[in-house]
Amino acid sequence: MAAAETDGKKMQPAVATKAAERRDTEKPGTEHKVPETKTEEAPAEKGSVPAAERNTPVAETPGSAESGTAKTSGCGEAINERFVRFLRRHHVLTLATVAEGVPYCSNAFYCYDKERNLLVFTSDPATRHAQEMERNPRIAASVVLETKIVGRVQGLQLCGTAARADETARRAYLKRFPYAALAELTLWAIRPDYMKLTDNTLGFGKKLIWNDKLESSS
Repeated sequence: MAAAETDGKKMQPAVATKAAERRDTEKPGTEHKVPETKTEEAPAEKGSVPAAERNTPVAETPGSAESGTAKTSGCGEAINERFVRFLRRHHVLTLATVAEGVPYCSNAFYCYDKERNLLVFTSDPATRHAQEMERNPRIAASVVLETKIVGRVQGLQLCGTAARADETARRAYLKRFPYAALAELTLWAIRPDYMKLTDNTLGFGKKLIWNDKLESSS
């Protein structure tokens, strides 16, 4: 036991000396740096969108598949889906007719036949606007969203030709307004050849224009 204690006492100075040597070799102000670990992104799966492009908006091109267009029979160019959605969302139009150079306007409930690009409405033959349509089928009309919020303003103006509606148009109208089946109806159909949609949800004063020969935006 005495020998062990003696050996222990002899070892203590040696440990202290080594600790002092370590302190002397370290420079003041130096810090131990932890090696940086580089992380690599996992390879993207086939068909996935790169991270840098995930939130990049895609610009719409009028008349393209990306902008959402709907083919309609007998109406020339494809109609931008925004026109279709707007016309289907609303049901009241303002109709403008003219006779002997004097304009007149009236309001009517309508339904929109997307497949044939027709706005179908009812009007008694004895009304002034119905008589004017008989004499002059060229008409204009508008459909608007009433709002005080500038960023939501939307409105559609159109020009076209009005004529008595056929049975297919009648079925479309009664599907939209079933209660009208109880009334004696004289239905008319407007075939637009020009439409302009002002849509502030796309930007202030943004306009989409369609006619039976071309489609554009401004």
